[in-house]
Amino acid sequence: MRSQIIAGPAGALHVVDHPAAGAPPAPGAGRAGEALPLVLVHGMVGHTGFWEAPLAHLAGRRRAVAVDLRGHGASEAPVDADYSPAACAADVLAVLDALGLPRVALVGHSFGTLVAIAAAAARPDRVARLVLVDGPGDFTQLPAEIREQQLSPLLAALETDDWRAAARVGFDGALAGSAPATREVVLGRLAATPRDRLLGMYRSMIEFPTVATLDRYLAVPGARAHAIVAPSNAWPFSLHVLRPALAAAVMPETGHWLMMDAPARFTEHLEAWLTAA
Repeated sequence: MRSQIIAGPAGALHVVDHPAAGAPPAPGAGRAGEALPLVLVHGMVGHTGFWEAPLAHLAGRRRAVAVDLRGHGASEAPVDADYSPAACAADVLAVLDALGLPRVALVGHSFGTLVAIAAAAARPDRVARLVLVDGPGDFTQLPAEIREQQLSPLLAALETDDWRAAARVGFDGALAGSAPATREVVLGRLAATPRDRLLGMYRSMIEFPTVATLDRYLAVPGARAHAIVAPSNAWPFSLHVLRPALAAAVMPETGHWLMMDAPARFTEHLEAWLTAA
């Protein structure tokens, strides 16, 4: 594994680069016949370490790169506080350029699914396969009254001095069904995350046209997308509900951070999709 810093559009970006078996990290996808490289994008309050367990299970099978999103992990925060999916997607594409990866399988978790979708729609030629891990769905598809009654109060609460308590309520809900070790890690990261990161991501997540952006990618000939979700991800605005053609695998007995709850099973689902004809 190699840890390195890459220049991004809005500041330095930290990545960890895991080589395929018997080969050091190198530009491009490697020799002909090698497995498609993976690029992994964490979600809100996460960092590259959230992928540590599944990366251990993937060791030697294919090259895998995990990215710290701007303002997370060891990546710099943008001076303009822009944490929108489009801005973060530009960072991911900059990583592909810097590492010489012309075509990859792009995997995003939670808020990272929005980033992955934005990157795939912007550069479908760079994304051979798109894997959406328990994405938040498309909040723009909710009725206006639901957005006003449920989402607006959350954003308002994040603007108050008691914002950490408001954020904790949301994360406690997302952690339902999670393993105790996962819960401890996630809440620890939440406690260490500044408000501007959370507020910026929540605001942009609620306004991001997820389905329309995903449709742009899927309209490209050869585009392929798949979802791996926790049992709780079955809302009317879930992506695989809004788009039944989006094949989805449900992982039982997991919470929202399913790749941390059950890394071996998660890796099996991931590899099955990546190697499917």
